Amino acid sequence: MNKPILRELVTDATAWKGPDLQHDTSWIYQLSADDVAELEQAGRQAAAAGLRWGRFDKAGFPLPGLQAKLADIDHQIRHGRGFVLIRGLPVQRYDADQARMLYWGLGVHLGTVISHNVQGDTLAPVTDLALKNDDPNRRNNTTNQLLDPHTDLADVVALLCIEKAREGGMSSLASSVAIHNEILAHHPEYLDVLYEGFYHDYRGYGPSGDPNEVTATPIPVFEYNNGRVNCAFAKKIIETGARKRGVPLTPLQQAAIDTVHELAIRDDMRIDMMLEPGDIQIINNYMTLHSRTHYIDHDDGRKRYLLRMWINLPDSVQLSPDFARFVRRGIPGRAAGTAGVRAEEASA
Repeated sequence: MNKPILRELVTDATAWKGPDLQHDTSWIYQLSADDVAELEQAGRQAAAAGLRWGRFDKAGFPLPGLQAKLADIDHQIRHGRGFVLIRGLPVQRYDADQARMLYWGLGVHLGTVISHNVQGDTLAPVTDLALKNDDPNRRNNTTNQLLDPHTDLADVVALLCIEKAREGGMSSLASSVAIHNEILAHHPEYLDVLYEGFYHDYRGYGPSGDPNEVTATPIPVFEYNNGRVNCAFAKKIIETGARKRGVPLTPLQQAAIDTVHELAIRDDMRIDMMLEPGDIQIINNYMTLHSRTHYIDHDDGRKRYLLRMWINLPDSVQLSPDFARFVRRGIPGRAAGTAGVRAEEASA
């Protein structure tokens, strides 16, 4: 049975363009002194109860005073523009474990934090680990190189900035719904192949662990479900998936993914933001493509350092079951034991 293709323009808040938001700060949520005090008190209570980040849910980190703000953030992520920026967490006050405790405590009030690697870890350091450039399966969060517009494997992607770079590292977002509108208006011939989808390269993180494994079925770039346009896109993973299968992309398929990429970086589509220490960027992964410019770390040895969480929302009806099976799966851990602290502590 053919799945529906939306052939009408979306006109709600999800279809934003960057220039429209440059002078609109409604997507920025400033933490007040009372908000910070409540977070710190919850962190102290959790520590006193013997809890560690990665090992408790929101019941272990009560935030009654922040509930209205968190509910509004949840609404904006699900039904508004699909992204927010929380500003004002004074990370300079905290050691590495304290910062993770407060960040984790906020995250579990949004939903369930899921694994981002085969070790089952749940907080990913985003920093340059100086890994070999010729590793085709190198993860994006371990390099200082430019990151192309892409989506991740969860409902929500959150980033906490601990340290910014000396130079570069600009974060950019683009509405995948606005990109869908542009393709419908100017290149409708691409919609069929984008809804049909592509085999994605697992980059060694698939069920078998084979470095050449690709997804068993094509993953749509766009799907239309429950009145929403959803997106799963990573140009490089689509292209390497085709190479690993030995089945080249057709000219039409290549042109279609090139167009999605080009629209996501176009000046009149994206919004740029430099994440400052204490900023937390939260995005709806299915409505927002995110990217980052190349960066250079400090001469004194300080490194750009962010912490990423992948979070699945409760009661999420945005996706169809087939689409959800791949795009909100995280990277299932293969190691036994409780997910949480091993790799992150080693990287701190």
